[in-house]
This record gives sequence, C-alpha cells and structure tokens, in this order.
Amino acid sequence: MNIQRHLKNLHQSGMYRELKAIESVCGKFIFIDGQRYINFTSNDYLGLGQLAFNVKDFEQFMKKYSLNLSSSRLVSGNSIIYDHLEAEISSWLHFENCLISNSGYDANLTIFNILKDENVLIFSDEKNHASIIDGIKLNGLRKVIYNHLDYDHLESMLGMYAAKDVQKIIVSDSVFSTNGHIIDMDRLVALKNKYDATLLIDASHSLGLNIFKDYQDVDVLTASLSKAWGAHGGVVLCNSDVKELMVNQGRPVIYSSSLPIYNLFFIKKGLHYLSNNYERQANIAYLSNYFNECFKKLLPNQLYSVSPIKHITFDHLDVAEEIYHKLLDNNIFLSYLRYPTVQKPTLRISLSYFHDEEDVDKLFTIINQYYRGE
Repeated sequence: MNIQRHLKNLHQSGMYRELKAIESVCGKFIFIDGQRYINFTSNDYLGLGQLAFNVKDFEQFMKKYSLNLSSSRLVSGNSIIYDHLEAEISSWLHFENCLISNSGYDANLTIFNILKDENVLIFSDEKNHASIIDGIKLNGLRKVIYNHLDYDHLESMLGMYAAKDVQKIIVSDSVFSTNGHIIDMDRLVALKNKYDATLLIDASHSLGLNIFKDYQDVDVLTASLSKAWGAHGGVVLCNSDVKELMVNQGRPVIYSSSLPIYNLFFIKKGLHYLSNNYERQANIAYLSNYFNECFKKLLPNQLYSVSPIKHITFDHLDVAEEIYHKLLDNNIFLSYLRYPTVQKPTLRISLSYFHDEEDVDKLFTIINQYYRGE
C-alpha cells in the first residue's frame, strides 16, 4: 500500500480529514485556536454534559467506589455501581435487564457478536450507523439491506423469507445521525409482529429526548450514553438471557477494561436528571420547530427533521465547502460530512439546549448570503 499516494488522492478528491484541537466548550460556545464559535456540532442535546454537579457528592462517590478498578468486568472491574445502574436503567425504560458497555459502538458490536454462527438473517436500513454495519459485517452475519425508511420494501423482503427456517431480525437507528430522520416505530413493530421477527433499535440519538412515547415493543435497544444523556458509555437493554449471553460471549465486553469509576458517576447523574426533569426536552423541541420554519423558507425543496439533528445536502463538494468555510469565518462551527459517511456533501447542524432563536437566525442569514441553490 502506497500511503503517501493514498493521502494525496484524499487531498485531491476533497475527502481529506484532519483532527481539530478543541480548547474548551462553555454553553453554546466552542473554542478553537483562540477563537470562539457558536457550536452546532455537539450531540449534547440537553446540555447535561455541562450540567453543574456537587463536588462533595463526586468526592464521596469516588471514595466509596474507588478511582479505577483497572480490569475487565469479568475479572475484577465489575464495580457494584454497575449493578445498581443497570437495575435503575432497566426499571426506568421498562426492560427486564441491561448491560452497560464502554461506548455505543461497543454496544452494537456486542449484541451482534452473540449472533455469530446463529441461524439469523438481519434486515437493516441502508443508512444505519457504522457500528451496526460493522457489527453485522465483522460477525459474518447474513443480511438484507432495505431502502432507507422504505417499509414497503422491508415488508417485501420479509415476505420473501416468511417460510424460511431462519430468525429474522429487523435493525434500525431510531433517529439517523447524519440527517435526523426518524423511524416509524409503529410500522416497524407491526412488521415485527406480522413476520415473527425480532426488533433491534439503536436509540443513541433519541434516548432521553421524548421523541417516542416508549420502547415497550422493542426487543433489544442499544444506545450511546454520550448524546442527550451527557455522559460516556453505551448500553444494551434486553431480557436477562440476552444479557447473560453477552457477558459470556460478547468479546467487546469480555476483553475491554471497565469504565473508569468517574464515568459511572456521570451516567448516574444523567439518569437521575432524565428520569425526573422534562423542561430541557421541551426547550429543544421548540427550537427544533423554529429552525424548521426558517429552513423551509430558504430550502423548500429539501427534507427537514423534527429531531435536533438538521442537515443541508449539496450536489457539489466545492459549494458545501465554501459555505462551511464562510460559516467558520463568521464564527459558526458545524459538521461537514462527506463520503463515505454520506452519499452527498452535507452540512450537519446539531441543536442543543444552549442555543436560542438568534443563533438560528444568524446561521440562516449567513447561509442565505452564499447559497446559490443546486
């Protein structure tokens, strides 16, 4: 492999990426190279990642449960606080049991790992998250890809295998991370029941936002805890048998050190806020609606989302890149997505509790100055 040539090709095609050194965040602002930007990139939708906490409580928690157990959960890293948290999370979301993992990515790798060598067939939305795609691929699972949010297409595929001796598993993000599209949960549940399938939902970008009434008819729910939860880690909600199998055969859990104890403190803090407070969810829902009204005026031919994730697509890289840099010049920082993350160049905007109408107005004022339409 010629690494230098590969890097040169990435530069020439406009696909080259590089890490940005982030100095700090404070409310809606992010600081990069001494400059302050309005931050439209964070997945901390409710601002819980910046929620103040009692230092004394933190110190007592760390003193009680240690600083770091420095081992995998199956050896000596399974702090008793894991057991407490998993019981609380399961009770809150009305699942029989759950397993906390080191990330949402690990959560998906783990659940697919226990399906390895089983007689299963995965029906997966074509725009599912990379961790779902990798979980299916790395474990050599048979799959059928259905068109994005096209449930008629999904049903036709399920129908083809209705009489086959195979366990059908429908897999989908709940809210898609690049475009903010939201699934039709009722339709997926109906298809699950009609074709005797298992329904696995990745709720990373919906958990805690009250986008869905509940997840009662979902068989397995995975999620990251670094979005609306405001912490770090992942979780798989399931029945006790599935959890037991993950503990015994889930390689990402078996062969990874447990989370540092301070992460468990913030998972607990986020859980207690989400299960007892709803003001921030209402705030982000209002701002999302305001954003959509502005969006429809400027971009009437593009699809909008009722989730906090917004996106603008472009046919050409140079147009997307020009607007991205113009926004940076005006101290607005958002995500610039390219292939293979997305098929078309995309500017992704994440709304949070910290934003207000003026921030949205400023964003659209600048976009309007340079957007020529495509």
